[in-house]
Amino acid sequence: MATITLNGRQVEVPDGLNLIQAAEHVGVTIPHYCYHPGLPIDGNCRMCLVEIEGARGPQISCNTFVKDGMVVKTDTPAVEKMRKGVQEFLLLNHPIDCPICDQAGECRLQDYYMEYGQYENRSMVPKVEKNKVVDLGPLVVLDQERCILCSRCVRFCESVTETGELVIAGRGDKSRIETFPGMQLDNPYSGNVVDLCPVGALTSKDFRFKQRVWFLNTAKSVCVGCSNGCSVNIDHRAGMTYRYKPRHNAQVNEYWMCDAGRLSYKALNDNRLYAALVDGEEVPVGIALDAVIAKLKAAVAEHGADSVALVGSAHATLEANFVLKRLAAEVLKTSKLFGATLTPDGEADDFLIKADKTPNRKGLDFLGYDQSAEALKAAVASGSIKVLVAMDNDLVGEGGPEWAQLFKSVPFTVYMTKHHTPWAEMASVTLPIASHAEQFGSFVQAKGVLQKVMKAYDAQGDAAPSWEVVSSLARALGTDFGYDDVEQIWTDMSAAYEALNGMSFYGIPETGHQLPVAEMVGK
Repeated sequence: MATITLNGRQVEVPDGLNLIQAAEHVGVTIPHYCYHPGLPIDGNCRMCLVEIEGARGPQISCNTFVKDGMVVKTDTPAVEKMRKGVQEFLLLNHPIDCPICDQAGECRLQDYYMEYGQYENRSMVPKVEKNKVVDLGPLVVLDQERCILCSRCVRFCESVTETGELVIAGRGDKSRIETFPGMQLDNPYSGNVVDLCPVGALTSKDFRFKQRVWFLNTAKSVCVGCSNGCSVNIDHRAGMTYRYKPRHNAQVNEYWMCDAGRLSYKALNDNRLYAALVDGEEVPVGIALDAVIAKLKAAVAEHGADSVALVGSAHATLEANFVLKRLAAEVLKTSKLFGATLTPDGEADDFLIKADKTPNRKGLDFLGYDQSAEALKAAVASGSIKVLVAMDNDLVGEGGPEWAQLFKSVPFTVYMTKHHTPWAEMASVTLPIASHAEQFGSFVQAKGVLQKVMKAYDAQGDAAPSWEVVSSLARALGTDFGYDDVEQIWTDMSAAYEALNGMSFYGIPETGHQLPVAEMVGK
């Protein structure tokens, strides 16, 4: 630790921090544009100038690192005058079009202008005109007039993706961001430059003009597009998700996420199922549940417990799979519990994108599910399964005609799903369930990091969290688990699994909890 004096206050900060980080550590904000903790330091914007006792002139905070005994001042009249000067320079040719800018409400240029602005325009010459609505690639649009040339986007493409599509071209007031001739900003992580842009120069084609950011609410969650489980913020309004933005998590995704994951939020809005179906026709959910319960009771009575098969899912939360496992073991007493996943592997890289496109396969490992597709196929093909209940697991859509034909041989199938799918139409009973944005729950990502998702908004119609649906089946069959909240499920899970001993759902850190690899095969 280093002891420094910051604005007359002696504080201790960790060694190795620059002054922006050190000040933030003790609750002092030093304004900056070009500095980002995930990128190499450039020091070009000069907004973070501070006074340091003994130094020759003002110093940039982003490239000045703490030393024991350092005396730093960030709030002197001289520092504020320097910031006003930087702001005036940056706004000299800026269009100041905040009312029509997508960045308004989350724009540092706008925020710092209000805090340090030189409110009277002293310029007597016309602003330099540059290109507007420059199509950089599939996801990103550039407004060169708004750009302050902080070079965050250029450094991201040079040092993170190492694709180098962007460059600062020209000199003086003609300088501008461009792509290299013949290139597009089309790498798998291109959307991150929009998050990095501190002003409204780089905007998302997907999000532009859909919402004002001050109307949006935010919930901490994870991306379920692959098993990496990048930490994200879900920005939403009135029961609809408008975007994912990556959330810093050093052990999972640093500051970034891939474009495919970024756009996967659309599954939360599109093609949703909010009503129960019996033989493809909408019915009140109570009638559908009664039909399921009657068939379960009849199958067990006439053919024995093993005539019922339950199928968990690598797409469902840890809590839902735990409750389903209890339903199998303690209520139905069937040994036919499966966790087969037919989701095909996709593209992968050595950064964040994983081939496994499910968010919780490790969670099924942890709970001890049999994930063999062959075991499930053999059980169904034997003809002994009279009722099959699949939870959030599109075995027909992902397995194709062979699996569709296989399940047609089962007399009664129950499918719990978020979306209208061919199997939803084909199943004897289909029950609507909530998405991960509509419930509290947790997932275990590829490296064994347990992460929680927070409920962003209520599910619509009759959709409910999977664990609630399974709990209601257990209750109707004579066993009340007593679950009204995920915390109650966690009381039982933490007692059942040594790796979770002493843990609670709401106590899971926002950046997750690393489960020991040795514990990934559950009891």
